[in-house]
Amino acid sequence: MQDLPRIFVGTLACGEAEFDECCQAIQNQKNVLVTHHVIRDQPEYEAHNMLWQAWNDQKGSHDLFVKIDADTVLMRDTALADIVALFQNPDVTGAQILMQDYFTDDLIAGLNAFSTAVVFRKSKRKLFADHADTGHKMVLKGDVVRHLAPIAWHGKNPTARQAFHFGFHRQMKRQKQVLRRVAIAWLKHRDAARGWALAGAASVKWWNFGGRGYAAKNFAKSFLSLEDTRLREGAVLKFIHGQYGDLV
Repeated sequence: MQDLPRIFVGTLACGEAEFDECCQAIQNQKNVLVTHHVIRDQPEYEAHNMLWQAWNDQKGSHDLFVKIDADTVLMRDTALADIVALFQNPDVTGAQILMQDYFTDDLIAGLNAFSTAVVFRKSKRKLFADHADTGHKMVLKGDVVRHLAPIAWHGKNPTARQAFHFGFHRQMKRQKQVLRRVAIAWLKHRDAARGWALAGAASVKWWNFGGRGYAAKNFAKSFLSLEDTRLREGAVLKFIHGQYGDLV
């Protein structure tokens, strides 16, 4: 009998509403052996470095590393086995598969897998702590893995704080096209979660760069200042007018 593939799944968690469902979906995976390593309530940069170290420590006893954040829920119980199949070619060292994102109401890149050939080092840029993988030979993404999309839900049922952080973080990273899609979806649905995400983006100022995590003083202050619904909606509309005037 052939041994089942051994998958190391790494999850960063910081109060995401989908965390329990995320864990259950990972536990339900078929035709693989899963080690699920969770890092809770740590600043983003430090959490990523802790995850890279955990993978480096366990790489020798696993075949593949898949990063599944706490706001991500696999859609089918064969998702990890489907990812394993992509790595039958020994030249494949990485894969990036599209997920169905609540905020943009669209497919986004985000679920990443890595072979044991990949080397992780601490990122030199704290805002891009997840950009730490080196030593790639062939990374599969785009059309070649589209048959697996969507592989997961992203941000399926976000809390207000979680949604605010999504927008705050995307604006910090200057992901203007992502936020444009959020704005289009919010103008269509006028839902609270996307409104909070855009409010988070609207709250980013130059002085915010001193604190990016949930516990950062500027983040908490900005979030609490927009609890009033009318004030928050006004900030969102002002942000859309300023950034995407053609939408309104």
